Amino acid sequence: MADPRITADAKPSQDVEMEGTDLPLGNGLGNKALNGDGDAHDRPTDSPDHIGQTNNSHVKSDPDEKLPPSSSPPPSNAGSAKMKASSKKKGTASKKGPKKPRGSKPKGSSKKDASSNGPAGPGGAREDSSDDETDNGPYCICRGPDDHRWMISCDVCEDWFHGECVDLNKEVGEKLVERFVCPNCTDGKRNYTKYKKTCSLPGCKNPARLYTKSVKERSVFCCSDHCDSWWMSMIATLPTKAASEKAIEILTQEDFVGLLVATAEQGGWKLGEKPFGNMEGLWSNGLPILPGVLNDEEKAFLKNSSAERLALGNEIVQYKKMMQLIDWANHRRQLAIEAGKFAKESCGYDWRLDTVSVRHQFSEWLETPEGQATFKAGKLDAPLDPELQGEQVTRGMCEKKRCKPHNGWYKLLMSAVRTLIKETATAAANKLNSEDVMRQAAEARFERSQIEKNSVEMLDV
Repeated sequence: MADPRITADAKPSQDVEMEGTDLPLGNGLGNKALNGDGDAHDRPTDSPDHIGQTNNSHVKSDPDEKLPPSSSPPPSNAGSAKMKASSKKKGTASKKGPKKPRGSKPKGSSKKDASSNGPAGPGGAREDSSDDETDNGPYCICRGPDDHRWMISCDVCEDWFHGECVDLNKEVGEKLVERFVCPNCTDGKRNYTKYKKTCSLPGCKNPARLYTKSVKERSVFCCSDHCDSWWMSMIATLPTKAASEKAIEILTQEDFVGLLVATAEQGGWKLGEKPFGNMEGLWSNGLPILPGVLNDEEKAFLKNSSAERLALGNEIVQYKKMMQLIDWANHRRQLAIEAGKFAKESCGYDWRLDTVSVRHQFSEWLETPEGQATFKAGKLDAPLDPELQGEQVTRGMCEKKRCKPHNGWYKLLMSAVRTLIKETATAAANKLNSEDVMRQAAEARFERSQIEKNSVEMLDV
């Protein structure tokens, strides 16, 4: 019989007790084991890679044998537990402890990858089982084990699912899934699987740059190269100029590229020149210098619009004169206060301001001798009406203190006149814009007719 004692210099065998059997490891037959009939049969020994690295090991002895006392001290419980964890029967499934919280593993990561990064034992050997071991689970909707297929974790129930069972590809799951929800937790309202938008280039499965923190770096493409490729594919759909020489109305690749002008100084891409309507020196004072550019209706429109803009300009001039009159009246009030004729609480409103903000009445007052004399002198003096009484400094002004009818007259009148100027200027700009649009349309039509050598005849119906 083999000596059941193990000295400190000898390495113990890696045979461990199998669960569910009462057979002792040390049977006195070396590598022989007893079967149910009491016969011995061969049992393969473990490879040296599975032999423990510690010298203090505990091996059960045959209860029928009487062993002499060992000279080595009994091993501690900690060493025995470590040896038991590191020594496993090859070819059997390892029984793992309680599963770690799902939050400790990255979403969409494979359980196979997580198990391969286990802690290493002494000498660089890992204490986890070999690649043949599986986690019996149960996991997934199939309630099967972790058999090293790609798995993904549900964000709701935190269970793990095989990609094949939930019809999810590994590449799609790792790149495009933003939030995975298993079929059991999907309700179609709050809980459902969210995917990232893919690159706009056909055939590319990478996510678009729409989820970056920097707004400037966001794009519907995954990279700048794919953006350039998409533009080239779009331009390639247009015909070339050599293939469409006779068809002027067809947009060619050369024409389209000519419309896009890349200049870093002007802020990147922009629309370039128009294909028609680029004739220089065609207009003089808003009218064409060549015949046939405008028809009679367009000529009448431009003539009326120009006259209306001129009238609006004259209105703005009158509104500015109103502002001058308001300033002169306020200055005359300040002079009366400095002369001691008025207190600071005195009103000082001049009756000649009644025409302010009423354009027609103000125009009539401007034609009077007093109006002409006021703007010729550049200041507001005492009224010329001899029937008015009072001193020269305060004649024609309201002398009441804290006058309610004229309270804040300076600010109110100035605000009203500024509003009129703004509205009138906007109306004039709209008319000028309409004239420019008509001129551009007429110029493009005229240039196109010259190139195509056609004409337009107006028929009276």
